[in-house]
Amino acid sequence: MFRRNCSFFAGAAVVLASLLTLTGLAGDEASLWQTNFEGAETKAQAENKLLLVDFTGSDWCGWCIRLKQEVFDQEVFKKEAPQKFVLVELDFPRQKQLPEELKTQNQELAKRFQVQGFPTILVLDAEGQLIARTGYRPGGPEEYVKHLTEFVTAHEAIIRMRAALAGSQGLDRANLLDQLIAAYDKLGNEHADIKAWTGEIIALDADNQAGLKVKYQFRQLMAEASDLKGNRKFDEAKAIYEKASSLAGISGEMKQDAYFAQAECGFYLRDFVGVVACLKKALEAAPGSAKTSQIQGMIQRFGPMAEAQETVATVKGQLDSAQGLNRAKLLDQMIDARTKLAQAMPDPTLAQEVEKWSQEIVALDAENKAGLKSKYEVRLLLAEAQKLLQTQKLDEAHAALDKALALPGLAGEQLLEVHATKARCYFAQQDFEKARDSCQKALDAAPDTLQAREAKSLLQRAERELEKRKVKESPPAAEPKPVAANG
Repeated sequence: MFRRNCSFFAGAAVVLASLLTLTGLAGDEASLWQTNFEGAETKAQAENKLLLVDFTGSDWCGWCIRLKQEVFDQEVFKKEAPQKFVLVELDFPRQKQLPEELKTQNQELAKRFQVQGFPTILVLDAEGQLIARTGYRPGGPEEYVKHLTEFVTAHEAIIRMRAALAGSQGLDRANLLDQLIAAYDKLGNEHADIKAWTGEIIALDADNQAGLKVKYQFRQLMAEASDLKGNRKFDEAKAIYEKASSLAGISGEMKQDAYFAQAECGFYLRDFVGVVACLKKALEAAPGSAKTSQIQGMIQRFGPMAEAQETVATVKGQLDSAQGLNRAKLLDQMIDARTKLAQAMPDPTLAQEVEKWSQEIVALDAENKAGLKSKYEVRLLLAEAQKLLQTQKLDEAHAALDKALALPGLAGEQLLEVHATKARCYFAQQDFEKARDSCQKALDAAPDTLQAREAKSLLQRAERELEKRKVKESPPAAEPKPVAANG
């Protein structure tokens, strides 16, 4: 009888545990975190609270685990957060299994709120309408509670302003709508009403008396361009951003935002000349803004690409009529510029064209008057060796490289590239001693260049392989001889 009762109680415990899981009352967190979203909404309505929803990957997402340990598990958070929020955990684990109803609910809510990654933390009202969106933040529980409290304060202000809208007219209404939109922006919440309010503000301030008409015309254009950019219509988006930057009466920082967005479109269009031009305009529009250092860094990054693109366009226009050494020099410029551009955007035709142009340059500078014959003979031999290496014709690859090394007047970077290619051939032959020696010769030839990094990496790899071989070939230590017992 006692055993039957124990089985009954054990079974009842399992059922109860399942019910607690579904209603969000399981384990030590029973009074804190809910897992049933509808139940949490009902609780929030009854207690006049907001919902704090944690979309998490509890057993695999590193930032989710950190957020839980650093904030949610701390006493400060456990004490303060439930005063304003009903807490909801919507988990997407990989190791543990959730009940099917819970899994379906979580997936539907992730789709509804357009959750793109974890952790995503949403603040919702009791009806499940989005107030604010956030995620992991450093600083511990006190800072996180303060961050959430700012959302609550902003939401309460929005409620008051929306209530005041009913009796407002003219510019007073336009100013109130402007404040409302600013409050939603602070929350990162693109509320459905904002589009209609924007049009209303423009109509209410038709003469731009309050400076709101231009502000919201700019906002409309930026939103329109952003949608086009999101749909990969970069040329159309760029034209709208240009229109936004040309609006009379906008601030320097607004103009900067439009130019910066134009530069982004130029990047996707691979128009580096246009990127740099827009970034320079952005810098001039608001030289002391928070974006200044970022823009300066981007100008430095894309400047060489823009120069290379301009060189390609200029040389292309001159090549058809050029002859002799003049054509050889132009082809040399074209190869350098195209190679530089290939670092930013893959160029599948470049290798074939460089080989063809290199052969032409060698023929045009047959007496090496411009120093181009020796430069491009090395390139041709390197290209030949690399093809042979790919097809495992290693002796022939070495022969091509030795021929390159025999050429007179090789520059340091050329020597580095030839010796590094020889090292790769030796690696393919499992001859790690010769690979190490070739890597060292490569580094000695041009130690302070970017290409030296690869040679250094190859050298370290060769030394590791030699060390492994040394360990493998060393004889095992002799076992100690037994000591005879006394007596």
